[in-house]
Amino acid sequence: MKANRRVEIVIDELVLRGFSPVDRDAIGESLSHELGRLIEAGDIQALAGLGSIPALQAPNVTLQAGAKAAVVGNQVARAVHGSLNRPASGASK
Repeated sequence: MKANRRVEIVIDELVLRGFSPVDRDAIGESLSHELGRLIEAGDIQALAGLGSIPALQAPNVTLQAGAKAAVVGNQVARAVHGSLNRPASGASK
């Protein structure tokens, strides 16, 4: 039986250049949903042990021209999730 654990991720700022402001909410919702799914499917104990990460620089994401907001959000979520496995120095518990 899995123990219930709670992990809170707060993204204070997400910089997306070259996108229509109309797509902002859809990209954010897609990112949130996919990041949650990836975290739930992964090793939550390892993630919980990271503590506070004051800044995280995810790698650039290359998209096809005209990519839908949901695709953008999913790809950004995967980049952020991958970066959580390699946090920058300065993470504090």
